[in-house]
Amino acid sequence: MKKGLLFAVVLLLGFVLIACSGKPRLKVYMPGEYIDMSLVDRFEDLHDVKVDIITFDSNESAIPQIEANAYDVIVPSDYAIEELVTKDLLLEIDYSKITSMDVETDLAEGLKGILDLLKDADDGFDLLAYGVPYFWGNVGILYDRTNEGIEDLLQTEGWNALRSDDHNIMFYDSSRDSFMIALKDAGASMTEPSEPELAAAEAWLLDALGPRTLFLTDEVLDDMLDPARHDMAVVYSGDAVYLMDENENLGFYVPQSGTNVWIDAFVIPKNAPDVDLAYTFIDFMIDYDQMLDNTIEIAYTSPRIDVIDAVLDDEIYNAESYVVTVGDNDEVFRYNTELKRAIEEAWARVRAS
Repeated sequence: MKKGLLFAVVLLLGFVLIACSGKPRLKVYMPGEYIDMSLVDRFEDLHDVKVDIITFDSNESAIPQIEANAYDVIVPSDYAIEELVTKDLLLEIDYSKITSMDVETDLAEGLKGILDLLKDADDGFDLLAYGVPYFWGNVGILYDRTNEGIEDLLQTEGWNALRSDDHNIMFYDSSRDSFMIALKDAGASMTEPSEPELAAAEAWLLDALGPRTLFLTDEVLDDMLDPARHDMAVVYSGDAVYLMDENENLGFYVPQSGTNVWIDAFVIPKNAPDVDLAYTFIDFMIDYDQMLDNTIEIAYTSPRIDVIDAVLDDEIYNAESYVVTVGDNDEVFRYNTELKRAIEEAWARVRAS
C-alpha cells in the first residue's frame, strides 16, 4: 500500500510539473529588488502564467545582455532606453493595449515636464514612444539632522558641502552621478559639458577626496540607519524615502544648482517571445492598485499623480523625499558614447587617487 501510494504521489507530482512547465512564461529583465514580488504572484494567479524576474546591477551591464538574449519586458533607465532605440532593439509602444493608465492625464506634472524637455530638445527623444514609466526620481543629499549646522551648510553651499573636511561624506560610487554633481555645482551642463568644464569637474572631485570621504553603493541602506554613519550621503530619492522612513533624524536636500532627474520605464524588445503577454503584464503593473502597492513596498516615486496623492494623503512616506520637485537647472542623462567614455576615464583617475 505504501509503495502504491508513493507511486501515485510521484505520478501526480509529475503531472503537476508537466502542467506547470506548459504554462506561458514571461521573462522580465529589471534591476534587483525593484518590484513587489507579491504582485508577481498575483499576476501569475490571475493569468495562469509563470513570470521569471531576471535582475541586473546597472544599465551598463544590462545592455550587452539585452543584445544577446530575448526578454519579454525590460525596465531600463531613460538614457539606456535611448541607446536601445538607437540600436533598433525596441518596439514602439502600442497605447491601444495600455488601458490602465492614460499617459496624457495620469502622469505627475513634473514627470510630464521632464518628458517634454527630452522631446523638445534639438536632438529630441520621445521616451513615451518606446517606454511606459515605472518609477522616477532624482539624486540628492541625505543628511543627519542631528549634526548641528549641517542644514545651513547645505542651504549655502549646495553640492559644494560634499567637499567639507569637517564631515563624514559618502559619494555614490558612480562615475555618471559623481560627475553630474561636480558639473552642476559649477553651473555646467551634465549632458553637454565642454572639455574645460569636464576637466574642472575632475579637479572638483579630486579636491573632494579627504580622510572622511567614502565611495560606496548599496551600503548606504545600512549605513544611514539610526545612528547614521555619515553626515551626508549622495543617494537616489527612492533610497532616501526608505531611509527617512526608518530613521526620523534624516533629511533630504536637492541643491538648486540642479540634479539628475531619471525615469525608469517598461519597454518591449523587438525579439520578445510573447508581446501580447508583455503588454498584459505592463498594463497590470501600471494599474492604480498595483502601482500603489508597488510604491509602498519599493519606496520609489510612482509616475501616477493619483498614487502620489494617495501616498501623501495617508502619510505613508515623507513628502520631502517622495515628491520629486523638478528645478529649472535639472537635467536628464542622454545617450552619448563619447561623453560616457570621457567621464569613465576621468573617474578612473579620480578613484585611483
